[in-house]
Amino acid sequence: MKNELTNRNYSRQSHLIVNAKYALSPSEINIILTLLTAIKKEDKDFKDYQFTLSEFNKKMNKTMTTKDLRNTVKSLMSKPIEINIFKKKWKIFHWFSYFECDGSLITCRFDKALKPYLVEIKERFVTSDLRMILPIRSSYSKRMYLLLKEYAKIGKRTFDIEELKEILKVPKSKQEKYNKFKSDVLKKAQIDINKFTDLEVNFTERKRGKKVIEVTYTIRKNHTDLKAFISYIRELYVNELLYRTKEGRPIRCSKKGLLYYSDTVENINKKDSMKLWEILHENRENLICFQQNEIDLEEVKRKLMGNQ
Repeated sequence: MKNELTNRNYSRQSHLIVNAKYALSPSEINIILTLLTAIKKEDKDFKDYQFTLSEFNKKMNKTMTTKDLRNTVKSLMSKPIEINIFKKKWKIFHWFSYFECDGSLITCRFDKALKPYLVEIKERFVTSDLRMILPIRSSYSKRMYLLLKEYAKIGKRTFDIEELKEILKVPKSKQEKYNKFKSDVLKKAQIDINKFTDLEVNFTERKRGKKVIEVTYTIRKNHTDLKAFISYIRELYVNELLYRTKEGRPIRCSKKGLLYYSDTVENINKKDSMKLWEILHENRENLICFQQNEIDLEEVKRKLMGNQ
């Protein structure tokens, strides 16, 4: 059996999905984000994704039993996602059309109505690295990361408090007192995002009288994410022209993840490669592989490079 859960760690979601209204547990979000990595960039449609439970656990770094998976999937299938397209136009979907477990073999398929938002996305989308989100335990922090990732190029994002509560589907118990919402959602998200992801965020409040009505997050690049950048290139830009040295020598990344000069097919030694990776990271806005495709250029600048 072919394992659909490959080594890919990146996934894409339309900004409409990122900003949709839904409430899921951390485990349910992890399942969705893990399965999103099974969708290939070149896919034209969803398909039946097959894998074993052990492969699934390895991908998520969990130890779920078939019973755990069944209970989580049942809960997930009962929780819809609501997308607001325009002021008076909305759609409500389920994430998956079905899940099937036969022994240790699992098969599933995303709901076909979600195709415009997850496959061949034509407009704005958010690229995320599964490895950054899985360690985050709070479902609100996972969602806040994606909401802020969308605006990283701009460098800040302002949320109306009541609208944000709607997006996150925050229960009334956390809505009654702002200080509880602040500590459980806003502050917790700031701590988790700064600790686990490629973003560094802080927020300020705006009041009307004594009531906080808005929060504005400032978004900067977390400069410890060189490893994430290297992983991104190794996964999505194999053998594509990345950069030319001052001498005009073309540099590419091989299937083995090694940098090489493509004019002589000469691997670059380990010491020089590390310096070169740092140069590529510092000059990531000018990488040739991004400039060859206008969509890639704009989206990668916004979603990977932290100058959103």
